[in-house]
Parts: sequence; C-alpha cells; structure tokens
Amino acid sequence: MRSKIKEARAGVEALRLALLSPLPEDIGAALPRLEAAACCLGIVEQELRASSGAADEVRRELKLLKNDLRISARLIEQGMTFCRAWAKLLGTGPAYTQSGRQEPSPSQGIVSLRG
Repeated sequence: MRSKIKEARAGVEALRLALLSPLPEDIGAALPRLEAAACCLGIVEQELRASSGAADEVRRELKLLKNDLRISARLIEQGMTFCRAWAKLLGTGPAYTQSGRQEPSPSQGIVSLRG
C-alpha cells in the first residue's frame, strides 16, 4: 500500500515540477503520471476499505500526499491568477470562472453617443 502512495506522490511531484516550468508542454507530459497516480489512489482506497485500519506509516504517507496536493493546488491557483491578470491587462479573449464558464468581459457594454 505504501508503494502505491509513493507512486501517487511521484505523479503529483511530476505535476508540481511541470507547473514550475515555463513550458506548457511540460504540463501535458505530466498528465499520464498524474492519471497513474489517481489509479494508485483508487487501489489504496480499496485496500484501506478492506483492512481494519491504516498503519502509522500509511497515515504518514497519506499526510505527505495531502501536503503535496495542497502545494500543487496553490501553484495552479497562482497560475490562474497570473493568466487572468495578463488577460485583463491585454484585454484579450474571454474570461472564465473557476467552473470553466465564460464571464462577461468588462470591456463589453453599450456605447451611447450624443451629437
């Protein structure tokens, strides 16, 4: 079980490193490892449900994984904030909400001229 958690942590670590990279292709390259990490966690969940409880080492690994995920989530949030700020500054493209829906652009509106 610990090996599956460590494998999941390695996938999350690959994502974290990709998020720190200036190349968007690195994020795409990290996705297969992240998918494998999700599969590992599914196996761990099944094993935990089947057992009477988790050993201290497993709990420790899960806490480390939780921290790894928190770090990656924060990097993603910072990246989203950065992209939104640049898009607003440049006035390009539509803005999107956290759920992925398009927000109305603040530059859209009604122009009225009196002559």
